[in-house]
Amino acid sequence: MTTISNYSQKRFSFALFFLLFYLAWTLRGTVLYSVLDSSFSSESARIVFSNLVKILLWLIPALIYVMRIDRGNPWKVLRINTPLDWRGVQIAELASLIFFLATFTLEYFIRGRTLLPLIHATPLAMLKELAVVFLSPVTEEIFFRGLVLSKFLENHWLPIANILQSLLFTAVHWPNWIWTQGLTSNLIILSISIFVLGLLLGWIAFRTNSIWPAIGIHILNNFLAAFLG
Repeated sequence: MTTISNYSQKRFSFALFFLLFYLAWTLRGTVLYSVLDSSFSSESARIVFSNLVKILLWLIPALIYVMRIDRGNPWKVLRINTPLDWRGVQIAELASLIFFLATFTLEYFIRGRTLLPLIHATPLAMLKELAVVFLSPVTEEIFFRGLVLSKFLENHWLPIANILQSLLFTAVHWPNWIWTQGLTSNLIILSISIFVLGLLLGWIAFRTNSIWPAIGIHILNNFLAAFLG
């Protein structure tokens, strides 16, 4: 009876935690996004501010939740310092290559976009873009493929847990998208893209036993996407 009670309490605690996180992030991505982000005259300052907010709302709560609520080791639970499965890394590299080839092929045939801007970009422009996209994937991976996926794996086998975390990962992007772009058909395309990416990153984190390969692929994805044109 005590075991069942503890199990239910842990599920309720995480559901409440995620709901509060989602509400906070919705507020940040809508009203506060318009009020605060537009106040920066410098794009660099806006990016720094955005990353600091993400650390505050994504990274720190994930660490606190594992330590204070689950009483666990965050470095292990979030796969931050777990040993790499090198066979999994090799398989993840192949899966990622297939993903990128399929993605950019579809981008070309459906929307006519290519990576030609990347080919013509200067090294300085590449470094600047890398600096822009570097931190956000770190916080997103630790939160979703670290915390959220680990919590779902407590109660579900991998395919179900991976689908659930990817659905939530997609949903967390909606408030800002809808606020800034409205309910358009592009929302469907973006949602499918993010959902598939989330599935890949969740599988990579599980298969490699580490959050770092997923972080690397996520950074690469955002970097390449920034040069699509």
